[in-house]
Amino acid sequence: MKLHSPIGNGMALLSGTVPRIDDILDVEVDLDEIFSWGRNITASSGRTPSISVANGITQITAELIQGTDEECTALQFGDSILIIELDTPIAEKTGFVDVITTKVRLHPTNI
Repeated sequence: MKLHSPIGNGMALLSGTVPRIDDILDVEVDLDEIFSWGRNITASSGRTPSISVANGITQITAELIQGTDEECTALQFGDSILIIELDTPIAEKTGFVDVITTKVRLHPTNI
């Protein structure tokens, strides 16, 4: 489904009931992929969170927040935090990154 947010527009699979056009949902975002530095996560020249889609590929620009778990890290994406799985630890501790994925899932929180 197409999604629209204050940060940008994208495409995602939605778990649960399909909303009506123009419904506003609170959702948890799941990037269902393992990320590898230099392949699908890289340093970004951008300094503003954003989401866009082109040719079925979603690009998210977010601020890296280094977690204590070397298999995961957190990204500050506007008012939200995204947890992503890493194939190996990354050296970067902070800064903006571009994440590229084709596997975005939305889970309504029913809030």
